Amino acid sequence: MATHTEPPRDPDWITIVEAAELLRCSTKTIRRMIYDGDIYAVRIGKRMIRIRASSLREIGEPMAWRDPQQD
Repeated sequence: MATHTEPPRDPDWITIVEAAELLRCSTKTIRRMIYDGDIYAVRIGKRMIRIRASSLREIGEPMAWRDPQQD
């Protein structure tokens, strides 16, 4: 009996759903970020989109935190 094995996955390329789970946002937000050029993604064929996971680490801006009690 043959068993089905998953092909090895490249952890640097993830799906839109996986990206949304990592950022804890909606898939619509991920698609908007791709469209705006904030996230690097490629289309494979007509329907499959993959996101470079490292591009998720590069988004956003560092925020300075102030202690309100110090003011």
